[in-house]
This record gives sequence, structure tokens and C-alpha cells, in this order.
Amino acid sequence: MIQFDLHVHSIFSLCGIHTVLELLERAKAIGMKGFAVTDHGLTMGGRLNNPFFERFKSPCPEVKILKGVECNLIDETGKIDIPYIFMPFLDVVLLGAHPNTAKNLGREKYTDMLVAAIDKNPCVDIITHPNDPHYPVDYRRLAREAKARGVALELNNSKILYSRSEIKEAEVLVDACLEEGCGIAVCSDTHAIHELGTDESVRPILKAAGFPEELIVNRDEESAIAFIEGRRKNKAFSG
Repeated sequence: MIQFDLHVHSIFSLCGIHTVLELLERAKAIGMKGFAVTDHGLTMGGRLNNPFFERFKSPCPEVKILKGVECNLIDETGKIDIPYIFMPFLDVVLLGAHPNTAKNLGREKYTDMLVAAIDKNPCVDIITHPNDPHYPVDYRRLAREAKARGVALELNNSKILYSRSEIKEAEVLVDACLEEGCGIAVCSDTHAIHELGTDESVRPILKAAGFPEELIVNRDEESAIAFIEGRRKNKAFSG
């Protein structure tokens, strides 16, 4: 189980089906230490709102809730749909290629786009599901560029759990991160409540690769918080 899950969707994403409080109750019940609510940006229909970012506080002290967003890759200039109005309240920023991103551009182009995006937007902390088969990337180059900027690559449990990416692709991704010394964020990408904190589909991949725990940025509560706090200065960037 993931102690501190950094990729969780609520009903404020069109693809999420649970409230933040329902997710909180589940996290408490299974003994998690915390999670980040990372709903989609507006390009994917995310309903990000002021009250959550400005007012909400976890009513359960033993389970921390971070406030974040999963931004969408817009174009080859590095543009993303980061909601700058909420930047002062954001703990974590994720970025991924989603259906709004043009398809069939090729591995080199998608890698170029993601590298341009993390160059232009230093607030990005984690690149989500880089092993998405619809948006192939050069794992080695992306891991190298991400490490240089302190950005982690995600190992997404849901992609393997629901057979939306080949296990072999996840293995190549992990090997690239290992060879380049790039941090990995192991995340559930929760959309349904039973997925919260799950990592059973990807843990065997990490074990088989001999991937060091110290390169997993959310290996426990302390490391997750340290990763977030270590990158908080990047949120001062205002676009």
C-alpha cells in the first residue's frame, strides 16, 4: 500500500466518482498517512474551485490532505493548463498527456513537448503516466531531463491494473529511471475509492528491477512531505 498517494481524483474531475471526504474516510480506514487531491485542469473538464483551495482543511488530523492539480499538456510550446489563480494554495502539480493532446506525433515530439513544459513551468513536480501508449516518449531522455529539474516520473498503478499499458513498458520506464538516477512517484491514479493507495500492480516491477527505495519520492510519509516541501519554492513562479 502507498502510505502517501500523490495522484487522486475526486468528483471535481469528470472522471472521479467520490467526494474528498469519502476519499478521506477510505484513507483513514486502510491506515494511509495522506494523499493529494489532484483533479484535472479545465482542458479536461476539471471543476477546480476556490472554496476547496482557499478554505478546505482536513477534518482528520491523522490523515494529511494536500491540494494539487493534474495539468494537461496543451501544445509543443510547453503550454499547460495550470490554474495560476490557485498557485498560492497548490502543494503539488502533476502534468500528463491526455486526450486533449494531439495524437500520433511520435516519441521524439512528445518527449520534446514534455521537456518544454517542465522548462516553461518549473511548478511541475511529477510527470504522470509517461508509459501511456497513446503518447510514447523516450524514457531515458525524459528521466535525464526530469532529474536535472528535480521532477519525478510517475509509476502509475492504474495503467497496469487495467491493462492500459504493457508491463514491459513500465519495466523500461523503471530501468531508465534507475540508470539516470531519476526519482519515481508510485501513485494509484485513483478514480474509484477502492483504488486509493493501491500499488500491487507495480510493486513487483520495482522489486524485479532492484529499484532503490531512496529514489521513490513517496516511499513513506516523511519522504513525500520532504519532496513536496523541497519543491515549494517552485510554486512562486506565476506564469
